[in-house]
Amino acid sequence: MLCTSIIYVSYANWLCMGMNMRIRKRSGISMSIWVWVIIGILMAAFVFASAQQNIMMLIVQLNNQQVVEKFNMIYNTANEICSMPKDSRYGKDISVNRDVYAIYVSENDGPPVDSAPYYIENLNATSGYYMCYQFEVEHDFDTYHCKKTACNVTMTYVGTPPKGSKLERIARLSGGVFNYKVNIAKTGKDNIMIEAKPVLK
Repeated sequence: MLCTSIIYVSYANWLCMGMNMRIRKRSGISMSIWVWVIIGILMAAFVFASAQQNIMMLIVQLNNQQVVEKFNMIYNTANEICSMPKDSRYGKDISVNRDVYAIYVSENDGPPVDSAPYYIENLNATSGYYMCYQFEVEHDFDTYHCKKTACNVTMTYVGTPPKGSKLERIARLSGGVFNYKVNIAKTGKDNIMIEAKPVLK
């Protein structure tokens, strides 16, 4: 009887150990699956975030490239009109995005004035033989770019005005871009006037 009891107890212990091993095995597989699921979710989130960031950067680059093309158009037109008779003129509508800090004219190959946003808001103009532009990238200023002009150019400052200004409110109504009517005219033997007036579209 004692031997039989011992056999039963041993058999019961053996069954319990087997069940525990299966439970642990199943639990181990389950944990492994969850780890891979979490890793997969994290990798998918990382890929999605990277793709979204790349798309945003591509859009910014495309928008900035369009601004550079418009800048080159104004620059080339100013040089063409410089060789024409007095009172020759040309008009064009342009738009610039919020990544443009300033499009301006300088006496030398130099950066925009420190108060450029207020020059833009007040439609102030500067004169010189260098037409330039500068982008603002994530609150750090991109290197400015200048080209020498054939004539002395006087041009209205164009770009991003101070936040909350009248021009900035107009931009919000225009889809977040700054629209200008640009008039380029030869006003003297060696003088070009580029007047940019903000417009609502």
